[in-house]
Amino acid sequence: MGIQAFVPSGGGGTPGFDYIASIRMETYNRSWAQGGAAGNYILTSNNNNSGYVYFVGATTTGSPLGKVVNVSHAFTRLDIIAPTGDYMSLHKAAVKPTTVFANPFAAFSSFPSQITSSGNFVLPTSALPLVDALIVGAGGSGGGHHAGGGGGGGGIVKLTGYQAVGTTSITIGAGAGHNNSHGFNGGATFFGNVYAIGGGGGSANATPLSGVNLGANGGGSLGGTWFGYSNETQGIGPSSAHYSKVTAGFGTQTGTATYVGGHAGGARGGNHAGGGGGGAGGVGGNGSGGSPGAGGPGHISNITGSDYTYSSGGGGGSHSPDNGHGNNPGGYGAGSVGAHNGPQNNAGSGTQGVVVVRYYIA
Repeated sequence: MGIQAFVPSGGGGTPGFDYIASIRMETYNRSWAQGGAAGNYILTSNNNNSGYVYFVGATTTGSPLGKVVNVSHAFTRLDIIAPTGDYMSLHKAAVKPTTVFANPFAAFSSFPSQITSSGNFVLPTSALPLVDALIVGAGGSGGGHHAGGGGGGGGIVKLTGYQAVGTTSITIGAGAGHNNSHGFNGGATFFGNVYAIGGGGGSANATPLSGVNLGANGGGSLGGTWFGYSNETQGIGPSSAHYSKVTAGFGTQTGTATYVGGHAGGARGGNHAGGGGGGAGGVGGNGSGGSPGAGGPGHISNITGSDYTYSSGGGGGSHSPDNGHGNNPGGYGAGSVGAHNGPQNNAGSGTQGVVVVRYYIA
């Protein structure tokens, strides 16, 4: 038996969304000699089954069933994969111009959910399928020994109007530990397939800067010239290839992603004073004389309902107790202070990452 095709007997259909024709799937794999000009089309299963269609012309455009697809070329046939016995209906959509709907969530009640341990986020069934989210990588640790550079703050990815339905897996990055040498990078934090990497580790007197500092924000440089590294420069800030990333496939989702970070750590000062780690809001401070550099500022967000600072950089350490040492900021995604005079491994650890999701219910 050949393809059975049906055409509308009396016009009708939804204005601007014109019905063209229908077929029955005699087998699961059918070619339909239906031509058309470039435009927006949708092929639907009348039984709500899944399947796939190819619009074949000089080039080919494919789409899952039930999705409006822009076919940018003329076509002469449709190749379809769908369950045997199903009925397929083809429509062409006329797309009209629109304007931006300002403050779309203003009429909805919003609820922030702060997630501090790995697991799953389950969107309430009564919520809109679009959420806002803040994804914060963990902080790097400061350099050990004395006069170490501060750790860099974690990177931050902000999602607006992101499509989230059902359950989304979450991994919270762990803050970097420390030893008697250079600091370490913080762990990455994931929200589904979107992630923010951790901050860079600070340098130590005994270890010059290396790839370990290529975190979301650079760790501070070692202090002074105690071990002969007189030409040590400021901490390394990441290039576009190193900071927080959105994995392939995000472009097909609903919503936008914004990265916050990419700032360098500070340079060392004389007399064994470490530079501050870079923060999500700015670069780390340079050491000056025997005084250590301050950590870079963090990023302030009110996604929880009140202002909170994320991913500050840790201050540098100092060899001289009279000069103290830089700030140890705390908070999610913060880098730790560089080691200072006294115990050689007292740099401390970076703080863990966090995910905050704000969802909306009518």
